[in-house]
Amino acid sequence: MANISGLDVKRQITKTCPRGDECKSMLTGFVRSCMSLAVSKDGVLLQLDCQTDFVREYIMHAMQTVLGVTPKETKPTLAYGDCQSILSSLNITAGDDGYEMAGIPQMDDDCESAYIRGVFLGCGSFSAHYSDGNDGQKGGGGYHLEFSVLSESFADELMDLLGSREVVVHKMERAEKYVVYAKDIENVSNCLALMRLGKLVVRLNDTAIALSLKRDVNRRMNCDMANMTRTTNAAVDVIHAVQLIADRKGLDSLPPKLVEAADARVNSPEAPLCDLAFELGISKSGLKHRFDKIIEIAEQIEKSEK
Repeated sequence: MANISGLDVKRQITKTCPRGDECKSMLTGFVRSCMSLAVSKDGVLLQLDCQTDFVREYIMHAMQTVLGVTPKETKPTLAYGDCQSILSSLNITAGDDGYEMAGIPQMDDDCESAYIRGVFLGCGSFSAHYSDGNDGQKGGGGYHLEFSVLSESFADELMDLLGSREVVVHKMERAEKYVVYAKDIENVSNCLALMRLGKLVVRLNDTAIALSLKRDVNRRMNCDMANMTRTTNAAVDVIHAVQLIADRKGLDSLPPKLVEAADARVNSPEAPLCDLAFELGISKSGLKHRFDKIIEIAEQIEKSEK
């Protein structure tokens, strides 16, 4: 089954067209999550690591539209002069633990959604791998959505924001960064929905449902195969015992009920136990007891000949 990648999520985000405060919130999230400052001959530059061309074009257009600024450099990063003015316009200030922003709880729903989309564009990643077990891997799906930020205060703030929207996430430290992540499909879907990525949520859940149905079918088939194997093995044991008794003592040496059971199994070697029991008009457990008795008699004959 097809996998969903972080690039799929980012492409979907760049298809949104936020305006006004919503677009400004998106830029705030993006700039906070991937900014760095560099000193050049033109002074201090605000550098934005966009990672991909389509994100770079999207951010460059948004910066021009909302703030009226154009970059001094475009590759490999977007670089802007007058960085303090830009940061101030986006309500980003320098703090003890990286660059901070106050007032997230005062954002409305649209701005919060846009802000989280911006953070994801800047430092997010996502993967959804599906397996039905036929590719050598264990059946099931692997879901992982994360935001990798530089400061712990940013990570804690992001956890609080997502938690207030019923997205359960966890935090860990990795390579001098703080990672906020979700690993189960419910919270991954909730986070994508919070970012207003409805098409990806539908795609993710539809694929998960299809995979679950396929796994159920496979389990039933495996169960049926296992039952057939057990039935076949049991039938072989009974037929072997009947043949041994017939060769050594003759079937007439058995009680009539055991002869009846022996004939039924020999004549229908592949029939399930329940079908044979129905034909003979006895219970399944009763027929199994007769077969066990036939095998026991055959084993006694073998022991007596040793």
